[in-house]
Amino acid sequence: MAMFQLNASKGGISRQRVKGGADKDTLYDLVNGYVDASGAIVSRPGTEQAYALPAGTKGLCAFNNGLTVFSHLAKTVPAGVTCEQVIHPTDDTQALADIHFASPIMQILYVVAEFANGDIRHYWLQQPDAWAANTHYRAGQLVAPSVPNGYVYRAKRMDAPNPLWAPEVARSVGDVVEPTTANGFKYTVNEVLGAAPRSGLTEPDWPTEDGARIDENVDLNASEVPQPSDPPPTAQMPPVTIARYRNIGGSKPEGGIL
Repeated sequence: MAMFQLNASKGGISRQRVKGGADKDTLYDLVNGYVDASGAIVSRPGTEQAYALPAGTKGLCAFNNGLTVFSHLAKTVPAGVTCEQVIHPTDDTQALADIHFASPIMQILYVVAEFANGDIRHYWLQQPDAWAANTHYRAGQLVAPSVPNGYVYRAKRMDAPNPLWAPEVARSVGDVVEPTTANGFKYTVNEVLGAAPRSGLTEPDWPTEDGARIDENVDLNASEVPQPSDPPPTAQMPPVTIARYRNIGGSKPEGGIL
């Protein structure tokens, strides 16, 4: 790749496609530099780092407070550098020939790679969790093997789904339900109260921590409300109650109820 030192740009930055090629007096982009008051292009000062990278690595990208290079094989690289394996999707024997683009987008590396056979493929390099023994992984979670092989694995549900939560459904200890919007967890009823326990009218806010507990409060039916053994007698109103107040004229008002 030829490198040229630019010291002037009369036309500024332009990304228009011009017949016959780009104007030599314009720039497509200006990275790690700036234009001073005189119009000259000045490189931003920075720290130079020297790394001895193994043969077969391609590209270079700043990501996660370090540098990232790419290869179709696992490589041992110096501290401060990460090597991402980029493998041809249908032929893993194809060597990585070039990296045309690599940049973090939404905190994930987006990479355009070319292989020895000329195929160009696009990759969205999500960062998976490292595999660990005796660990519960939720459906859809990405896991990387302890010995990198260029692949990541997505956890897939193997058992049948449990009933979804619904309002006004009878509940018993041991019942298992899942939220109407899947969150990777299921919930087991471990305690009930009342003669006819059931779910409420509104779906709970489900916690997403292992072992977390949530209480679903439900109003009891009138038949479930305990009744006193000797209810107090109902007060009886007299047929006519004389008003407590008289009018200004002093005449006796008609009977009425206050």
